This record gives sequence, C-alpha cells and structure tokens, in this order.
Amino acid sequence: MKIFSDDIQIEPVQTFQDFKMFYQVPFQVYRDDPFWVAPFWNEVRDFFKKTNLFWSHSECALFLARKNNRIVGRIAAIIDYKFCEVAKEKIGFFGFFECINDGDTAEALLKTAEDWLAGKKMNLMRGPIDGRVDVGCGFLLSGFHSRPSVLSSYSPEYYLDFVEHFGMKKIKDLILYYIDLTKPIPSRLEEKANQCAASGVGLRPFNRLRTGRELKWWVNLFLETFAQHWGYVPVTPEEVKTRFGIKQMRFIVEPRFFLIAEFNRKPVAYLWATPEYNQIFQKWKGRLGIKQILEFFMTKHKINIGKLHLIGIKQEYRDKNIGSYLNYAVLVEMKKRGYIGAEVGWIDEENIAAHSTISITEATLYKKHRVFEKPLYLRQGKEK
Repeated sequence: MKIFSDDIQIEPVQTFQDFKMFYQVPFQVYRDDPFWVAPFWNEVRDFFKKTNLFWSHSECALFLARKNNRIVGRIAAIIDYKFCEVAKEKIGFFGFFECINDGDTAEALLKTAEDWLAGKKMNLMRGPIDGRVDVGCGFLLSGFHSRPSVLSSYSPEYYLDFVEHFGMKKIKDLILYYIDLTKPIPSRLEEKANQCAASGVGLRPFNRLRTGRELKWWVNLFLETFAQHWGYVPVTPEEVKTRFGIKQMRFIVEPRFFLIAEFNRKPVAYLWATPEYNQIFQKWKGRLGIKQILEFFMTKHKINIGKLHLIGIKQEYRDKNIGSYLNYAVLVEMKKRGYIGAEVGWIDEENIAAHSTISITEATLYKKHRVFEKPLYLRQGKEK
C-alpha cells in the first residue's frame, strides 16, 4: 500500500475479491451517466486470466485508490514487450483508468503507474491503452453527449484535466465519423463502386456456417493489412482469435455486414461492420447470461444504427476503389434494413488514405479520442 495523504491510499490488486472491486469502480464513476455502457464482467475477467495469450508477451500491475476508506479509482500499468520490439522503444501503458472527479486521487493513481513502469526501466508512459488498442484506447476528447458505440472507449471530460495536469502530452488523436443514412448515398460513392466492380472485383458475404474455415484466411489477412497501422502488434493468429468480437463471430456476425472482396476468386480485402450492439448491451449493465443471450436474438432486429469497424485491403490492390465498393455495399444493406446512420472508426488521424476513402461517403466528424504520453527517462536519470 502507498499512502499519498491522510485520506488517499493506493493498494495493489492481489486477490480475486480485489479484482471484483477493480471491475466495479466504473459503476460508481458513471452511476449517473446516461450514456455509459458497462463492460462485460466475463470479458474483463477473461482478459486478465493467465491463459490469455496476450500475457505470454506482456505483464501488468493493477491498483485501487481508496479515499476515506472507500474505493474511488483504479488503474493498470501494462507492458507489452512485443509492442516495445515493434516500436523500438521502451513504452509502457497505463489503462483501465477510472476515477471520481478528484484530482488528488487521479494524480496518486497516475504516479503509481508511472513508478511501476519506471521501475521496469520503461522510457515512456503512454495511455490510456487497455493493453491493446482494440480493447480500449484514448480518452474521449469530443462527442461526450452520446452513447459510445460497440468496441469504442468512453470517458468523462474531466479525465483530460487529470492527464494534462500530470504533465502528459498528446501523442495521437483517433477519429470517429458518422454517416447519415436518412440521406441518399452519394452518387460519387456509387460511381467508384461500379468502377471497382467493372474491374473484376467481386463481393461476397462472410459465411457464418463455415466460420472456422473463414477465420483461417481472414486472421492472416487482418494481420497483413494492419501490420503498419498505429498501435497494432504482430501476434499469432491464435491470439487474434481470442479477442472480443472475433471469438463470438459465429453468433454476432451479420454476414451482409461482413463483406469480402475477391479478385480471381481470392480474398484481397474485407470490411467488418456490425449493428450498433450497444443499443442492446447498455441495458444489461455488464451482465451476460442465458437471459441476455435470448434477449439479444429476440431484439437485435430493432437496432437502427450500424458500426463500420475494420477495413483491410492488400497493398497491391489499394488503387482499385475497393474501399469505396465495400463501403457502398454495406451502406446499401443498412439502408435496406431501415438504419438511420452508421458510425465509422476509429481512424488514426494520420491515416490519410482512410480519411480520403471515408470522405467519399460524406461522413461527418463525430468523435475524437486522444492518447497521451509522458517521458520517464528524465526521472530515471535524476534517480540515478
């Protein structure tokens, strides 16, 4: 335990009961927030299990903040050694951060993560990143007054003050767009889709009945097409298959929202979109059992917003308008189902090609998330 003041203590998570309290912290932080969507207990628990392949190349320490003998915050300090290899820099993360609106408590949590990472000889602390960028990444910078979409992060505005006061600076902004499907699909998007189809590219839906066979090629294509994207780490196909949304793909995938582009009958690109499942998940408050699963299948047809998560195109096929073809096809399908809109992203602010492709859909800027960074080597130099 670290005592920061007479009323603030930071305690490491050591027992399963501690971990349950770690999970419960955001329920206190967001108890009056109408937009927050609770994380699934099963997913959070399973992420931190030793059997998660992520921990074969990573390590972490979890901490709870107690103020006046009440748990009021949490943080994780995480090192992904594969990420450090790719980045060629000793970068540690802070993540799973949640805290009441109290600057002293937030500083104590961030200082604890900083100390742990510095003790592991990291040169930089970056975050929030919940281990991997696809688990949770960035504090919300704009777009606070709407529900987060599935697989998107959410945080109160005062978290920005916490990290800036702690001396952290922007390292990256992540952009989300919104497409208004009550309007006609832009003619320019349709033209590019037709040009692509005329060039010999064909589209087909994901075959849910052969999910295992589909994943064999798709996971490798995912790793290939995202190899150069910010924050992504080359891992084994087996590790990719354990991730949320992928291990459940047989059940939650909408085949006509998961489209594969083929050239000469070989997959060269894909777009993975889903209904905006948080319209259902929000009501469950983190619970996921038989009752919720039955409700999911009975009510998912009522969802009226989509989410375009990932688009990947082989390098040699990126000049054939395949991105526009995929976008057009999935937006046409969403409009057929009566969807009023679709969210896209996140997209790295420096991914010019992706922003250009999305601009053809006439999407508008919807939300931004920001990732921060702070050097630790100056501190370590002073300690020496």
